[in-house]
Amino acid sequence: MDTHGDVFGARIVAFIIDSIVIGIVAAVLALVVGGIGVGLGGENGMTGAILLLTPVFILLQYGYFIYFEGKSGQTPGKSLMGIVVVKDDGTDCDYGAAAIRNVLRIVDQLGIVIPYLVGLIVMYVTDEHQRVGDIVANTVVVRTR
Repeated sequence: MDTHGDVFGARIVAFIIDSIVIGIVAAVLALVVGGIGVGLGGENGMTGAILLLTPVFILLQYGYFIYFEGKSGQTPGKSLMGIVVVKDDGTDCDYGAAAIRNVLRIVDQLGIVIPYLVGLIVMYVTDEHQRVGDIVANTVVVRTR
């Protein structure tokens, strides 16, 4: 499948856009829940809020990508960049493939000094610019236009 060669950069920009969206949602949640926690119990309330929010933030990070990619193959960032996740055979990405490719994001995130170093290297050296999650889920990111 032709990824038109310029998908590598578009994927990075799309990820940055999506990370900003997730960060804004996480910040709002932290302010609301943290404020409630402090109001209810001072420092202990804040500690409780942090403990409560940690799994919520993890679910937000993974759920965001799984939901949007499973639904339409595109996160808001991918949509803005004109790229879409499809299966290797050209069919639409489904929730199963989206879950596999995003759970394996953990492997892509590995890097001692540079986060996502493994994912960036794998994307750069594979013909279809696939991350580890794409390879295992049999998905590829292509241009929509």
